[in-house]
Formats: sequence, C-alpha cells, structure tokens
Amino acid sequence: MDQLLDGFDLIGIVVFAFSGVLAAGHKQMDLFGAVVLACVTATGGGTTRDIILNLPVFWLQDTYYLWIAATTGVLSFYLIRYLQVPMRLLMLADAIGLAVFVVIGTQKTLELGYSATIAIVMGVMTGTVGGVIRDLLCGDIPLLLRREIYATAALSGASVLVFLDASDKLAGDLIVAIAMLVTLSIRLAALRWNLSAPIARVGHR
Repeated sequence: MDQLLDGFDLIGIVVFAFSGVLAAGHKQMDLFGAVVLACVTATGGGTTRDIILNLPVFWLQDTYYLWIAATTGVLSFYLIRYLQVPMRLLMLADAIGLAVFVVIGTQKTLELGYSATIAIVMGVMTGTVGGVIRDLLCGDIPLLLRREIYATAALSGASVLVFLDASDKLAGDLIVAIAMLVTLSIRLAALRWNLSAPIARVGHR
C-alpha cells in the first residue's frame, strides 16, 4: 500500500505542477512565475495538511518532491511555448491531480489514527488547496469556490475511501483505486456535461 501511495504521490506532483504551468501560460507569466505556480500547486495541499496535523512537511523531509515539481515546471514551460495548449487540458490535469491527492490525503490521515471526519476534511484539503493557491496567484476565483462540481467530487472520493476502509471487506489497493476513480469520474463528468452546483443569488426569487 505504501509503495502504491508513493507512486500516486509522484504522479500527483507532476500533474499538478503541469497544471500550474498551464495556468501560468494562459496568464503569460515568465519562467520564474511558471515554476512558482508549478511548485505551489503541487505542494500546497500536502503542506497545509501536514501543518494542521502537526507533521513534518513532506517536501522538507523528502526534497525530491520539490525538485520534481520544479523540474516539471521548467520542462512544461518550454513545452507549452511550442504547442497550442487548450484550457481543457488544464482542467483535465487538475482533475487527475485532485483525484490522486484527495485519496492520498484521506488515506494518510486514517493511517495516523484520526477519525473518519478528519480524514475526509484532510483529504479534500490535500486535493484542493494547491489549486486554490494557483488560482489566487493567477487572479482567478478558485475552482473550489465556483459553481463547478469540484469540491463535491473531492468530498465524494474521500467519503467512499473512508466508508470502504471501515467496511474492511476490500484490499487496501482496491479501495484506493475505487476512491480515486470515483473522484475522477465525478469531476470529468461535470466537465464533459457542464454540470454545476446551484449558485448564490442576491435579490432573486
């Protein structure tokens, strides 16, 4: 299980770093800005989780996470200079990163002995905070706060993992895969069919 999660963790770092560079590209940032966005997007959620849980911040313990994010940022910066990259690809990369980090955050919190509620909150936080920081630095309303089905996908995946883990009927690897698939499927379905949550309106009846 630990090896599986470590592998997914690296995938999440790369994908979220790539999404940060794509966002930088759409805002016409320079190389430094792109790498900064790559790193904060890839590490923001896990950093927040570790600080709240009073754990050593993961990339301070294992600096290769930061190097992978930065390297992905540099390579992606030059890649997108020569390719026409649609905004849809940013959404896809973000969806994959969301699914990976939600599951990792939830599972790690459970392994530390915290309750199901805390595990779900930490899972959602791990999956979304990096993207929130990315969007704020780009001057955009974070995806988490828009009408798109985003937080709902994260919450669903984390809840499925907690429920299946408590049932103790499936292997850990299978539980992780199912929870990741649920998160990704909900997010991709929302993108494909433009599904959205109700929005707040003032002065309308």
